[in-house]
Amino acid sequence: MVGMPEAFSPWCSFCGKPAAEVRKVIAGPGIHICDECVAKCVDILDADRSEVEAGVPEWSVMTDEQLLAHLPRIAATASRIEVGLRERVSELRTRGVTWADIGTALGMTRQSAWERFAR
Repeated sequence: MVGMPEAFSPWCSFCGKPAAEVRKVIAGPGIHICDECVAKCVDILDADRSEVEAGVPEWSVMTDEQLLAHLPRIAATASRIEVGLRERVSELRTRGVTWADIGTALGMTRQSAWERFAR
């Protein structure tokens, strides 16, 4: 695994496979991708655009059951992103960065940033 402590065992944010079932998981801010999904991404990028559009389902054409099946993974990913955001804001505050600067970076007021991230 790249970028994560050994005690943390993430799963791929795209296919949902746990790290133990793939060769490698790459971590980003609140998101993880396995080597198998990276390979699939490379294949998609290399494919003709018309083939890509035919092979990637749109949310609007998915069944209710398919959409419901995706919700837990989306919620888990959103939670990890929120944790990562809070950690970075906390680090910025430790470094003395003002709530005004943090709010500006996030496209919100100083007060909104403080209300969301102050402990």
